[in-house]
Amino acid sequence: MRSLLLFISILFALMSCSKDNSYLYQYDEPTIYSSSDNVVFSEIILFLKPFLNDGTQKKYIVIDSLRNIIIKINNKDWVAPTSYGLDTLHVSDKSTINNYRVTTEPITYPVQINVVSYPGTFETAGQYADLLNNYFYLAPGVYICQLYSFDIGGSSGNTTIHTPSISFPIEIKSGQKSMNVGEFEVLINN
Repeated sequence: MRSLLLFISILFALMSCSKDNSYLYQYDEPTIYSSSDNVVFSEIILFLKPFLNDGTQKKYIVIDSLRNIIIKINNKDWVAPTSYGLDTLHVSDKSTINNYRVTTEPITYPVQINVVSYPGTFETAGQYADLLNNYFYLAPGVYICQLYSFDIGGSSGNTTIHTPSISFPIEIKSGQKSMNVGEFEVLINN
């Protein structure tokens, strides 16, 4: 009797499998509302160069990465945890000013902000609800971006939050996946 039930269960499982691999919920695009093959805008790329003024000379901050970067788009927060990491061990002519390691050579920190993101797996119904409640899709159009804040670690191990006042427009065009908005020098107030 057990082997008959096992055989029926296996037969039922095989019959219920579909060969076309079309799943009801398939999240392989950056937006959960699109089932087409259209290109969906998904990231903003920018480059930051934080610096201090030492008299009349610019001194660029030397750290491995900028952390807790917050960008606002039309006054909604978008968070990029860190910039890409840089190997700053071999940067020459480093000195310390106001608890920051600095150099005269410009150091550029690349930042990628994912416009629409979701976790790879959902473990609770609350995670689904958070995604749907906070979902913000950037359709083609013009938006106002603001570099709101980021953290810099000092040479003594403490972290300071900087809130520069940098705003810039972005124009998203149909079929565009990403946008490089440029390079910004950011004055760090001493």
